[in-house]
Formats: sequence, structure tokens, C-alpha cells
Amino acid sequence: MAKSLKYFGITVMFLLLMLIYSSKWAIAGPLLLSTEGYASGQLSRVSRDINVTRAYVGEISLGHESMTFISLGNQPPNLVSNPWQFCFEKDRYEELENLIGSDVVLEFKTPKNNSLLSCSSVNELVEVYPVIQNQPMEQKHLIGSIYTMDREIAHGVEFGRITNLIKNRSTNRNYFMTIQVGTAGSKFRHFFIDDHDLYDFAVAALKNAAIVKVHYSDRLAFFTTFYGFGSRSIVSEVEVVD
Repeated sequence: MAKSLKYFGITVMFLLLMLIYSSKWAIAGPLLLSTEGYASGQLSRVSRDINVTRAYVGEISLGHESMTFISLGNQPPNLVSNPWQFCFEKDRYEELENLIGSDVVLEFKTPKNNSLLSCSSVNELVEVYPVIQNQPMEQKHLIGSIYTMDREIAHGVEFGRITNLIKNRSTNRNYFMTIQVGTAGSKFRHFFIDDHDLYDFAVAALKNAAIVKVHYSDRLAFFTTFYGFGSRSIVSEVEVVD
């Protein structure tokens, strides 16, 4: 009898852990509708969205000399694409038209303002400015923290340019990063970031279009996450390459 109760207790504990873990991702998933972030690349197109009078759509080609989007790693589906689209209102058209062909950094957010709800992109432009390459950075290397208890199955280093950073604006801190592998081309890799300071450092590197080394740890989830991932590549440190 005691042995049966012991196994029953273990089973109940296992089910409770599974419920807690699953609930965390079930809550976090929908809240990704409220995000802010950055994208970097060549501004390639601006045009009026035919679906709504006041909305305009822009596109950038992420990174440097990229065309299609070959993805490696994992992230919530449809979070990043190439070309990367955004929405803006008519009064910003001239500003953006003057930047066509330039390498730019875009600050964006979701959800969009009501006037842009019919726009085909989910991202609303907040600010845009040209990339200032080779601008000195006071700090060139930051080692961050990984907070997950999931088991490490591999680790490595990837070389490239940070093109996207996304922060979940909810109380559940989720940070996502995409890099263009190498110095050009259409191969991109996706990562998760646990550490807020590491996210801020990655933002500084993105704004400078810096080439970086991304150190990461592949973690195997004890349970499949809300997004269907059995594993995640989590950034442990970012190092700017001179």
C-alpha cells in the first residue's frame, strides 16, 4: 500500500510540474502580440497600402546583401521574415523616401495604432535613422546569464551581424534575436536571450551594424513549449569583432 502511495505521489508531482510549465508558455505566447524591437538592413521600398488610405508599407532587406530567408534555429513562427515589412502613416512618407537605398535601423512596436489596423504588416514604425557603421563602442564584450534549468545538449559560437531584436512588453520577459550568418547572404539564425543587460548590449551592436560572435547554449526542454519547441538556442555572450 505504501509503495502504491509513493508512486501515486510521484505521478501527481510530475503532472503538476507539466501543468505549471505548459501554463507558463500558454500565457507567454499570446502576449507576444505586445512587443517592441529593432530591425536593421537596407531600406528597399515604401508604398501606399491599397487596403487603407492613411497606411503606408515599407520593406527592408535584412542585414547586408540579402535576398531570400534561409532560417536556422528556432523562434515563434512568423516573428521575422525577409524582406521585413512595417507600417507607417502618410506624414512620414517623405522622410522614408529620402532613405531608400540606405542602411537603416528601424524601431518598431506591436500592436499598431487604430489608424493602421488594416495595414498588411503587424509592425508599426516608431523611429528610423541611418546606420552609422564603425562607430566606436565603449564595451565590446558582454557575458550574460541563462536562467533556464533545461539541460544543455550542445553549445557553440556563430559569426555574423545582428538584424532583429524583439522584446516582449508583458511581465514575462522574452527576448528574441536574429543574426545574418557571416558578413552577407541569406542565411539567418534565430536565438533566445534570457538576460536583459545582454539584450541591451545586442541593441547597441545592431545600431552600429557591428559584426559579432554570438556564444550560445542549446537547451533541451523538459516539456515541449507553447510554440512547439523541444529545444532552444539561448545566447550566453556577445562579442564585437573588430
